[in-house]
Amino acid sequence: MIRQIIIHCFILCFFVVNVTSSQEIEFSKIKSDTATTFNFVNKTYAPITLKISKKQDTEIQFLEGNTLCKPQDSLVNVMNVPKRLFENDSTFEISDYLSLSYSFGKTLPQDSIKNYLYELPFQKKKRYKIMQGFNGKFSHQSVQSKYAIDFKIPIGDTIVAARNGYVVRVLSHFTERGGKSYRDKANQIVIVHDDGTFAYYVHLDTNGTLVEVNDYVKAGQSIGIAGFTGYTTKPHLHFVVRNAEEAIPIEFKKKEGIGKKSGVWVKN
Repeated sequence: MIRQIIIHCFILCFFVVNVTSSQEIEFSKIKSDTATTFNFVNKTYAPITLKISKKQDTEIQFLEGNTLCKPQDSLVNVMNVPKRLFENDSTFEISDYLSLSYSFGKTLPQDSIKNYLYELPFQKKKRYKIMQGFNGKFSHQSVQSKYAIDFKIPIGDTIVAARNGYVVRVLSHFTERGGKSYRDKANQIVIVHDDGTFAYYVHLDTNGTLVEVNDYVKAGQSIGIAGFTGYTTKPHLHFVVRNAEEAIPIEFKKKEGIGKKSGVWVKN
């Protein structure tokens, strides 16, 4: 079994793939006299799309394209590496030949996504400013973040779940922050909801997570501590809900229109 964490991607000895900080998503390997076979194991309550493509010609046999792995299931024989490739070249690395990654979820039809009213992702009686709302000019222009909200929550304040669901990713070991080169170094929690959408709570404090992968959490439950990690210039909570990799607009129980304007204050 092989793994090494980064936030959105990690180097798995010789290939790059997105992963959580636990052993809930992993590759198992089976060695024989002629080859090493890798299986993809998903122990979480979320579907995962595995993506493998060829960079250049190779003898490696692999599961090409996008393949869905169901919750708490596995994909067998996703890659078969002949033993002679390692024996004949001490510098051999699979990442020179294959690109491998995965993402949480599968794209859902619009009519299957619930019109859910979310709780605010912070404690009752607290009041915070929205630094950046939907389609914010600084960093909310991508497909993944166009409906994200940045709440100006100081380091040490408590983050709560905005909706019931299962925890599928927990990262808490990062310590640094800065420009775009730190995009993949933000501590975070990801929760899958009952309709298959995912909530991302990002920029948490170092060791600032209060839940573990596969925990079931309820809306309003404390899940983490606000921090200052990753691609950011100020402490805040980056909160976004996605349909697979695409951010979707959401509404809150407290008030209509939260997230549509930056610079406003919101009280829970």
